[in-house]
Amino acid sequence: MALRKERRMTLDEFLAWEERQDSRHEFLQGEIVAMIGGTVAHNQIVGNVYAALRGDLRGSPCRVFQETMRIRADESVFYPDVFVTCTALDDRDRLAREPILIVEVLSDSTSSYDHTTKSAAYRTLPSLSHYVLIHKRVAVVESFRRAGDGWTHELLSGRDGMLTIPALEVTLPLAAIYEDTRVSFDLTIPVSDTDNV
Repeated sequence: MALRKERRMTLDEFLAWEERQDSRHEFLQGEIVAMIGGTVAHNQIVGNVYAALRGDLRGSPCRVFQETMRIRADESVFYPDVFVTCTALDDRDRLAREPILIVEVLSDSTSSYDHTTKSAAYRTLPSLSHYVLIHKRVAVVESFRRAGDGWTHELLSGRDGMLTIPALEVTLPLAAIYEDTRVSFDLTIPVSDTDNV
């Protein structure tokens, strides 16, 4: 989750400044965005996706990161909920390079930000082949896949739904993504009934 702060600086100034902070901040083209804590459902979903990807990619050159590792995109710096890069990194690196997959878990405060601002920035990354948005009010996953010069959009739902990431040769069942949460697979439930998820 993010909360915007009124302070502007250059990218280099931000990177140096954030090293001295106790909390995480994203950097949106000159503006600092403070990161705030998520819900139990948010953290469970992030952990489920991370664990599934890590298991599937074990033994490959690809590495999976969650929440505390940064990437740079379009003169901005973000902390994706989960992402995968197959580019070699040094253990001391603080910015990962060339993500192939980025996953964001949506919340009320970040849904618009993740759908528009982050999506536009992420799509400037030549390495990115897949951007995934996971809803937590109901079990719905949005899958954006690079197709030539454009992107395809697929909406996934249902306990038997499967999220396929061809670039990584990985498939994640929606049941595994939402495991150990109270997020409903019943898409007929009104949004107000899932407010406390």
